[in-house]
Amino acid sequence: MDSWIIGHTKTELVERYLLDRASRVEGLIVCFDYFDTLVVRDVAPEFTKQLAARLLSMVISNNLPAETLYAIRQKLEKELCEESRDDGGELEFYLPAFAPRYLERLRKEKPGLLPRFSSERFTQLMLDLELRVETSVQRPCRPVVDLLASLKEAGVKTILISDFYLPSSSFTPMLDEQGLTGLFDQVFVSADCGMAKGSGRLYQRVCEELDCPPDRLLMIGDNPHSDIKMAARQGIATMHLQNPEQKKQYEQWQPGQIEAQARVDLLFSQAMRAGSECFAEMAYSLWYFMYLLFRNLAEQGAEEVFFFSKEGEFLKQRFERFQEEVFGTRIITGHYLLVSRKATYLASLRPLDQEDFAGIFNHYRDISLRDFLLSLNLEESLAKRICLKSNLDYETRFSDLRNHPEFVKLKQSKLFQTVYEKRRSQQRDNLISYLDSFGLDYRQNGLTIVDVGWKGSIQDNLYHLFGGTVRIQGFYLGSLIASNKSQSNRKKGLLFDDTPVLTPFFHAYNNNRSLFEMMLGASHGSADGYFTRAQYEELPKDHGRVVQETVAAGRADSEILVATLDLPEERRLYQEKIKPLQAVMADTFSRQNRAYLRAGCCLPRPEWFARRHARMVFKPKAREVTLFESLYHLENFGIFEYTDFQTDGSFTVRQRLHNLIKVIRSGTILESGIWPPIILRRLGIGYYRYFDGYRRHLRVFKNLEERKQ
Repeated sequence: MDSWIIGHTKTELVERYLLDRASRVEGLIVCFDYFDTLVVRDVAPEFTKQLAARLLSMVISNNLPAETLYAIRQKLEKELCEESRDDGGELEFYLPAFAPRYLERLRKEKPGLLPRFSSERFTQLMLDLELRVETSVQRPCRPVVDLLASLKEAGVKTILISDFYLPSSSFTPMLDEQGLTGLFDQVFVSADCGMAKGSGRLYQRVCEELDCPPDRLLMIGDNPHSDIKMAARQGIATMHLQNPEQKKQYEQWQPGQIEAQARVDLLFSQAMRAGSECFAEMAYSLWYFMYLLFRNLAEQGAEEVFFFSKEGEFLKQRFERFQEEVFGTRIITGHYLLVSRKATYLASLRPLDQEDFAGIFNHYRDISLRDFLLSLNLEESLAKRICLKSNLDYETRFSDLRNHPEFVKLKQSKLFQTVYEKRRSQQRDNLISYLDSFGLDYRQNGLTIVDVGWKGSIQDNLYHLFGGTVRIQGFYLGSLIASNKSQSNRKKGLLFDDTPVLTPFFHAYNNNRSLFEMMLGASHGSADGYFTRAQYEELPKDHGRVVQETVAAGRADSEILVATLDLPEERRLYQEKIKPLQAVMADTFSRQNRAYLRAGCCLPRPEWFARRHARMVFKPKAREVTLFESLYHLENFGIFEYTDFQTDGSFTVRQRLHNLIKVIRSGTILESGIWPPIILRRLGIGYYRYFDGYRRHLRVFKNLEERKQ
């Protein structure tokens, strides 16, 4: 039996033949080719290199387009193959030797390209990119894989022999991806030894390594020359695998097929499993954000980026997964920074006689002394003692506290002055030590940060911490009325931004900002200060602080304790409600990474993502509104209280009708910043969300629909 036609010859027949041969040939070793034998590709084989070029172009921020990268590669591959042949080797190239010279060519084409990449790092990047592309377009040829498994189960020795420009170390992930791990006794790849099946030399090397004569081997493969003719020339029995359907697919395949917008949209749509949890489309918004984030970071040449807690915990995980699953490696390193408005505010302030506290009073005008002192991250017991000492009203919320006599008296309090300056100095030094612990030269290179949004107050606090001497670039899901923007304190909303003009689909993404915050909940509490061990042990114990992280400080034998606020209610909310939703989002996110590669590194248009987000906020399911009602979070800066979205109270028919008329006549009731479906439920007219959502959806996408017509 010297041939096997997939779709015509039954696998059972091939299996019986090989088992019978194994019974007659002592120590028979069945050898399998890999490409177009054990696995087939969804694209023409050469197109995988074009896909790798697209990924590389993305890494270098399109400084060289993919078409140029591929053309340079083709030319260099040809040169290396000819050099190898002239030196008596194979008419082949191997990526470990190819990559350093490729980098040289690219730098000639674009001087200064990838300045921080050594030849070794670039070689590893190329290996990672090639591997990710290959695993994304490969799928098992089921009859051959089933045969391999049956032979292995029957105790027949099996080996893999492949001509490939990646080394055998790269085969392990591919075998894992296809479920082939453990099915081979040994793996032989031409790139490891510089010998190929095409010349017959690799077969000689296999026989030498296995210490067996050629007549104990049987080669199964699709290539008439390298798998059949050259194996037979070495005295090896062969079985020519033919796959007519796959051959037809390759012959008819065109690049436009993989990139067709309808196919791209379908692949991304299929990333979300049927019957997914509430607000499942949030995974699409987050994926699109990560795609835009990587493009922006690559454009500015960033190699390190800080994700702000708490929302940054899940965002950092997704950013790392995006890189690993798209590029095969983490090209940009993410760091998780435990910060909050409250934890960073005091450290950012000036001495008391120079400070106007604009960072709090510009956003919270009518607050109490309690609200103010707690915003400085003082403990409740200490804040009360300061007010009691000077006979100040602790609880009352005053109109325009900044200009109220009680605030003037507070600033005159000796105890407050002492506590303020001591804590300010401690927090400033400790926060800087915490940043220094990451080992980055941010004073020279600046800081690049990522957060959920909206004004960028924490970024401002860090900017003021260094007196404006450290450049900061902030990237946010959304930016709204961003404060203190300047050339050295930049802020950019990637999904939505209100400057210089409203970005496309602004009103879809901005409609329920709380949804972003709630869905990005963290496994720990809010950052609550930075302390030496001695300072921490002196703190009042009535505050609910816990040590979340301990880092080495720059001083000898010193460490900084990074504290968070541990609240049972927040822990319970995360474990019971948020964590399960995040698990579903993470799965959908990873499936989108694969869809992106399978779509030829193409993605749906921005409108496609906006429409999926709009479904959640404009056309929510009843169970989604109910879930959102059950969520809550602690306001812990400016004002200190739990915010929930519960609707209570019952209404008569008359009251409901009255509320409906008010909503219809007024253009402001539903624009308070609270999600309209929640407002409508609170008014007893929850059903009106269908009409209001339809109106809002139409407003966002109306112009697009008109242009299409």
